[in-house]
Amino acid sequence: IGGWFSNPIFKNGDYPEVMKTRIRDRSLAAGLSKSRLPEFTESEKRRINGTYDFFGFNHYTTVLAYNLDSDSSISSYEADRGVASITDRSWPDSGSFWLKMTPFGFRRILNWLKEEYNNPPIYVTENGVSQREESDLNDTARIYYLRSYINEALKAVQDKVDLRGYTVWTLMDNFEWATGFAERFGLHFVNFTDTSLPRIPKASARFYASIIRCNGFPDPAAGPHSCLQQEDAEPSVSPVSEADVQFLGLTLGTTEAQTALYVLFALMLLGVCGVAFLSYKYCKRSKQKKPPPGEQELNRVSSF
Repeated sequence: IGGWFSNPIFKNGDYPEVMKTRIRDRSLAAGLSKSRLPEFTESEKRRINGTYDFFGFNHYTTVLAYNLDSDSSISSYEADRGVASITDRSWPDSGSFWLKMTPFGFRRILNWLKEEYNNPPIYVTENGVSQREESDLNDTARIYYLRSYINEALKAVQDKVDLRGYTVWTLMDNFEWATGFAERFGLHFVNFTDTSLPRIPKASARFYASIIRCNGFPDPAAGPHSCLQQEDAEPSVSPVSEADVQFLGLTLGTTEAQTALYVLFALMLLGVCGVAFLSYKYCKRSKQKKPPPGEQELNRVSSF
């Protein structure tokens, strides 16, 4: 995908040659008169080429690719690119099926961008790892991921990659597309069952804060660094405070008031059901005591 979007902007104003050749050949084999891939005019190439300020790069994992030829009648992105991907089962897992922890690939892809696109200024706009349904705030797997990946990014800087910024994904647990709240990428834990949505720092938040303070990893051989002596700030209170609510003459929090309302509703429902049941029993007993119509007429005749 990088070549598809990046090649026209960062290289020569046109799609990669391998992309144009492959799609043209597959289009002709499918009986078309020309390639399904649109062509840029020379004027468009000149306008597109070089129109960038920096290379924004999202990176999470690495895969192994191998050739996979599909029938020419299939016209799709997957079929046109002609490759499939696998992962090494020895690579550490994460909370996402597609994300394996592969820090070595980070340095390699940064160096590839440098060589392929004449070393543009690069900002890593997303990099992080998920854990599924985590409740333990001691997220050592995420700390391993951040330490390893950021270390590879620093190696890339030593390789003369023009890497100017790095952003971890993400500050706090949030809604992750089709997986909803099941996969957590955050440095701060969010309790989604609490209406105030409190944010609680995980161990990775403190670890990442130390990297920011030290602007990297201090050399252990140089002894304790002053940046590691600073104390972490106390966790901030949830930005959504629990307001007091007046309920039946009592001052309750929103959670307690909600519970009390449910209890009151349940008692009212139970009372209505009780009244309906007693009314039914009363009517049934009244019908049993009332004499049949024929017997009532006989009693009136006998009274004369």
